Amino acid sequence: MGTPKSGTNLAKHLVEAYLGVPVVFDQGFWKHGIFPALMNGRALQYGDLPIIVMSKDPITQLLSWFRFTRHNSILRPAKHFGSFLNQPFEIRQDFTRPQMEYRFRAPADYWNQFYFAMEALRRTGTPVHFVCYEQLVATPALCLGSISRFLDLSTPFEASTDVTIPRHALVSSNDIDRSGDPAANESLFDPSRADLAAALARIGWRNAHRILRDIDDDVLEATGRAGFRMTCRQAIGPAAILRSFIGFW
Repeated sequence: MGTPKSGTNLAKHLVEAYLGVPVVFDQGFWKHGIFPALMNGRALQYGDLPIIVMSKDPITQLLSWFRFTRHNSILRPAKHFGSFLNQPFEIRQDFTRPQMEYRFRAPADYWNQFYFAMEALRRTGTPVHFVCYEQLVATPALCLGSISRFLDLSTPFEASTDVTIPRHALVSSNDIDRSGDPAANESLFDPSRADLAAALARIGWRNAHRILRDIDDDVLEATGRAGFRMTCRQAIGPAAILRSFIGFW
């Protein structure tokens, strides 16, 4: 599970390739569904499966969504990042018939609500495990080891194992069946998309402050990012400050 552009495709690939565990994907509310997505009377239907929840930090995530709006995506188009942060955030869910659409007060509100719901589900006793995208990219073996223990595999994954991140970004064609068309994987995987300092330099510290103003600390902590505000202050460099003075784009 995860919001769009949060690393769900990459997580699916690594779990299947290195842990040998089949992943339920794009079925029912999986992978981007908003709880409660499917109901049976008063019971949530999620298949009684362990749930791996992917998340990007809110700064890099909102920048990723803004980029995504430019490509006829499930997100409402936006021309400028500053206005994108403050306008209502609309998202379609393609797996429902009829197709459902949701509107949130702002992009940060969607980030809060999605991950708050997953944490609330975890508190009910449902097996939910949060994985940070930036950690999966930086230390994939450690993350896979943690996932293997969460799944209670008979042989936990060794953190010393070499794990190869795909050379090309995994796109929607990889969700269920991998496309045989080589053109489907033309985009090279860019590890800087997980780099907070690079995202801050791109959007500027003023826009970053706008985002953090609307993000809840308990949700940050639930996704494994306690102390994220301090991390942001430490990651802000001259480029991020300069970006704020020359425009909001």
